[in-house]
Amino acid sequence: MTDDIRRKVLRICTERGLAGAANNTKWDKLVSAIRNMDEWRPSYRCKVIDGGISSWDTEWFYHLPFPLIYIEWLDIGMHQETNIGRLAKPKVTDHSEWIIPLIENTGFEYQVSGDIMRVFAYLPKNLEDFPPSA
Repeated sequence: MTDDIRRKVLRICTERGLAGAANNTKWDKLVSAIRNMDEWRPSYRCKVIDGGISSWDTEWFYHLPFPLIYIEWLDIGMHQETNIGRLAKPKVTDHSEWIIPLIENTGFEYQVSGDIMRVFAYLPKNLEDFPPSA
């Protein structure tokens, strides 16, 4: 990461009153754990500190907004839908049993609503476009 990027992020944080809640170690643990999953990787979307909200994606190798210092929050989908036939409803697998402990052990601030987890990289928590709790 260049000094220009650091200065830009610091300026935006100062202007918006944001405090960092993530670091490279936390991001490395999270991204590495998900990249190492063999059969399924959760969908995600994010908001960058100086921009908008991304579309949902499942590609964890090249589509993340690098450097990760730009991420304000990251939503993670915790349910997997598997089609089992044209007329049958998809099978839903809940992966929260490993995603939540992963986030807790990494030390991120987070919040869950339904099948979505929001990981906060900056505080105060931004709940923009976050689904309301049931």
